[in-house]
Amino acid sequence: MSTTAQVHVPRAFGKAALPYALVAPAILVALGIAVLPPLYALWLSFQDWYLLRNPQPVWGGLVNFQALLTDGALWRAFWRTWIWTLGTVAVEIALALPLALLLNRDTTVARLASALILLPWVMPFIVLGYGWRFLLDSEVGVLHALLQFFGIAGNSSILNDPNLALAVITFISGWKGMPFMVLALLAALKSIPDELYEAAAIDGAGPWQRFVSITLPSIQNTMLIIGLVLGILAFYSFDLPWIMARGGPQDATTILGITMFKAVFTDLRPAYAAAISVVMLVILAAASFLTLKLGRRP
Repeated sequence: MSTTAQVHVPRAFGKAALPYALVAPAILVALGIAVLPPLYALWLSFQDWYLLRNPQPVWGGLVNFQALLTDGALWRAFWRTWIWTLGTVAVEIALALPLALLLNRDTTVARLASALILLPWVMPFIVLGYGWRFLLDSEVGVLHALLQFFGIAGNSSILNDPNLALAVITFISGWKGMPFMVLALLAALKSIPDELYEAAAIDGAGPWQRFVSITLPSIQNTMLIIGLVLGILAFYSFDLPWIMARGGPQDATTILGITMFKAVFTDLRPAYAAAISVVMLVILAAASFLTLKLGRRP
């Protein structure tokens, strides 16, 4: 009897451990991708590594973080990044909410539009960036000609205007991220029971009252979470501002992603770029925690 138990226990243990053994390689790879780069960036941020002076990184302590505090261009890029991030999320919500409400109607047109609306989201940044640059080109751009007709743009593209370039690219960024927000809000809208609207209508509530008292409270958590995810993506952006304006004109569209890129490939200071990334991670983690904390308040 005891011999049988001794034979079956290892087999049972093997069957229970088999699923974990099968997924272990994928988990190790995922952990390596998620953990090792931040750890390397943290280690590198404490090094003194200027490629024209030191072929290898040497310990520098807090020298990079001290340089951050006195870098005026970095601080300007920091505030510009927050304007870019919050503006992108605001545009995404402003465009997505009315579209989601329209697409919530169960019609053939709404179902077709739900599929087509994904096009900006799946479009590569390189295609989207150069496409918008072409539309806003001062010589052949159709959109530039339209803006010029209404007196918004002059002879030069609005991407060359330091006062307008960031706002224009922020709107384009929000337009690209809008489909993801639309689909998330649409799923949240379809989960609201029709009985709630029927009861509110019987009580005499109008469309605006039903929206404020039923629709908005039902989708606000989805809006918060998706807005946070899209805000994180925007905070780390590099591609769209770089493709459309190279950080210009006059550094008007230089955000932290572009600052890190220039720190590595122009200034040849990878350790300084790593310090910037570490500070970005800490700030973003704190902002995300506060956002979720405030969002859970009744």
